[in-house]
Amino acid sequence: MKTILPFLYIAILALAPVLTGYAESAPESQHDTAVTAGPSAETLLETLQEPSQVSDRDVIRSFTDSLRQDNGLPVVVNNFELFRLYGGMDDLSLEERVEKTTSRLNGFLNSRVPVDSLSIADGDTLTAITTPDTILAAFTDSDAKAEDVTRMELAVRALDNISKQTAGFREETSGRNIMLSLLKSIALLLALTVFWHYLNSFFTFLESWIQKLRLQHKTSSDNKLIQLLSPDHLAAGFGWFSRVLELFVKILLIYAYLATVFSFFPWTKDLSANLLTFVLEPGKKLFREFGTTIPNVIAVIIFITIVRYLGRFSDTVFHNIAKGELKFVGFETEWAEPTRKIVKIVLYSILLFLLFASLPLFNNQAAMILVTVFGLTFALSAVPSVKNILSGIMLNYTGSFRNGDRVGIGAVKGEIIHKGLLVTRIKNRQNEIIIIPNRQVFQSKIINYTESVQKNGHLALEVTFYLRRNVKPETIRESVIEAALGTDGIMLDPKPVLTRAGVMQGRYGYRLTANTQDFGRHDALETRLAQNIQDRLLDNNVQ
Repeated sequence: MKTILPFLYIAILALAPVLTGYAESAPESQHDTAVTAGPSAETLLETLQEPSQVSDRDVIRSFTDSLRQDNGLPVVVNNFELFRLYGGMDDLSLEERVEKTTSRLNGFLNSRVPVDSLSIADGDTLTAITTPDTILAAFTDSDAKAEDVTRMELAVRALDNISKQTAGFREETSGRNIMLSLLKSIALLLALTVFWHYLNSFFTFLESWIQKLRLQHKTSSDNKLIQLLSPDHLAAGFGWFSRVLELFVKILLIYAYLATVFSFFPWTKDLSANLLTFVLEPGKKLFREFGTTIPNVIAVIIFITIVRYLGRFSDTVFHNIAKGELKFVGFETEWAEPTRKIVKIVLYSILLFLLFASLPLFNNQAAMILVTVFGLTFALSAVPSVKNILSGIMLNYTGSFRNGDRVGIGAVKGEIIHKGLLVTRIKNRQNEIIIIPNRQVFQSKIINYTESVQKNGHLALEVTFYLRRNVKPETIRESVIEAALGTDGIMLDPKPVLTRAGVMQGRYGYRLTANTQDFGRHDALETRLAQNIQDRLLDNNVQ
């Protein structure tokens, strides 16, 4: 019969959806017909004329059995429930009565009073279990009523449990059994020591074999993709796995040894059961959960593996582009590093989304709310950084400047020493490092002196000076141009040009335009040129 019940249960579960679907799809007319065809009220009344007999006590028990278990407290001795008490006694509450009874029974278990000396004494309202010296437990009418037995029957049942537990406990705590438990513990320790020795030998042999494999198959290729798939790299991963496995096996051995030794002694048997429960229960639950998530775990492993190898492949490609070993038409070498970072960010973002979609966390509403709130908070707080990153990307792909270029960004002039995703660092003439956010750089006027010289062949310098007298440019042109050409770094061709610049505060202005290829000393050259012109005019008494 017991073997048939599970199959009946499975059959009912299988047919339930079919029957339910049939009932839901039936037309309303069929329901109406079923109701009309049922027994009439007169027929039911005739049937109830001779009802079956039932005991009032059985009816009361059917409603009170479920509640009775919440009343009363168990008396537990040596991790075994001997009986339950269901009410107080005189001035003792139920909790105090259970505590005193448990204390007396524990004292009896650890005493030398023979089990055969236990007896039952029946009174008017109480039935007690006694020894020649004391009363161990007493039962009231409320206890017997709750168990639906007489006081004597309850006492006999409790006496039987007390006798068995006492005899078993005293047998376990006898000198012979304690000595036997000690010997078993020592023997188990010796067996564990021997097994530990051979386990260390096995993993030492395994480690030496892995090292030998790595030396025999060490690759000399500079290609990172080949290095990634080489036996050397795979052997290193296997070595890491073997070390983790060794640690796990040793921890499991120590845990099993302690749980087994604790189970030998009656005083620590409860601790042994707790140790096993502490590991087995979470292990069972984890195993069941893992069984349901195996497809998701496999998908996660596949996603991680694909993204990891795609990331390694992209690193190899962009490193080769940066070195100039791999070239694409229209793709600048300096774009390799920022593009590599962007590809990495995109890959890991896709992986994170796929992980959320594959794990049970994605179906948890509370977890999704927390993730959403955290994501919004992070997104709002990262707005300035995102703007700087986008500006940095635009600066990279527009080719505004490169590391080492001499530039002017707004009012700042100097040499680019670092170009990152968030900030740009410039070193000026005073060797000061100026850090400018990329958003500000992108919004500023940028003059690239290095690129101007590379594309145009020279860079123009303009020096404006003022004289007290209104002198025709032809009069001083020769002297000013000679002073300009005498300045180190000024080009002879194209030749410097002198023009008028207007009047300011009663002084007449003149502007000299000269050309140079020395863009690295732009500011210093401009200062020397102005000084040479002033010295030459003073020599000619022109002020």
